[in-house]
Amino acid sequence: MTTTIQYIDFEPRVLEKSFWGTHTYETVDATLERANEWIRRHYSKEIVNVETVILPNIYIKEKAQTNQTTKYPTGGSIVQTFQIIRIWYKG
Repeated sequence: MTTTIQYIDFEPRVLEKSFWGTHTYETVDATLERANEWIRRHYSKEIVNVETVILPNIYIKEKAQTNQTTKYPTGGSIVQTFQIIRIWYKG
């Protein structure tokens, strides 16, 4: 049997959408709780690493979802990013 390294991402869920296109998201603590619940339910899997990952908003478009974003000014332009929790495990 071959062991492979796999991962699962936990992104902040949208809690509320407004008419104007702004969203309210769950906290990182709530996202972490969902990740912990996944670990508890999949206790037989060997966890290799748990990390937070900050991704550019292009990731949103590729996954066709909206996520919590942070805007960073970069001398004339703005880069939007969002934070996820990633769990690496042996599958």
